[in-house]
Amino acid sequence: MNADKAAEELKVIRQLMERPIRYSTMSGFSGVLAGCAALAGVAADQYVSNNYPPREAFWINLGVWAGVFVTAFVAVTVLTYLREKRQGMPFWSSIKWRILRTILPPFLAGTGLTAVIVYRWYVGTGPNEWGLIPAIWMLFYGLACWQVGEFSLPELRLMGVAFLASGLAAALEFQSQPYLSLGMTFGSLHILYGIVVWIRHGG
Repeated sequence: MNADKAAEELKVIRQLMERPIRYSTMSGFSGVLAGCAALAGVAADQYVSNNYPPREAFWINLGVWAGVFVTAFVAVTVLTYLREKRQGMPFWSSIKWRILRTILPPFLAGTGLTAVIVYRWYVGTGPNEWGLIPAIWMLFYGLACWQVGEFSLPELRLMGVAFLASGLAAALEFQSQPYLSLGMTFGSLHILYGIVVWIRHGG
């Protein structure tokens, strides 16, 4: 092998090593399940809010959304694990750790800002700003999807853009139709994303 050919092959190898590893074993079916759980949570939240006193409804809906989160998390974790197992891949890897580091700041920021709004309302030190909570959830979730999409499925980045746009629109409307905006994003967008990923990359 001459020096020029060896240098060219080394260049190709270096480019391949520097290319970001893309995480592509996410389960499309888990996205559909997460969307269905979100739609059920929206329906339950609306029913509780319309039929219980505000402070009592707060605690019930806290349990509702905790259940939605746990359901979605378990669906994503279990179904992704099963896909990776079928492909002979380890469940935990460096890229999973990278995903965790990427989504944790937006998640903590969104949760913290929601807690501040709820606390100010609950103790009576601030106005009712509950209408901003759907927008906050959409914006921070969209940011997390955009960031993870940098090294994962391109569909995830597109969903992040949709969440960011929807979050800004919901913030503009503020108190108007919070349940509709939650259902259209965390429900419908997740289902659409899951179907597309299922078709293009597998369940």
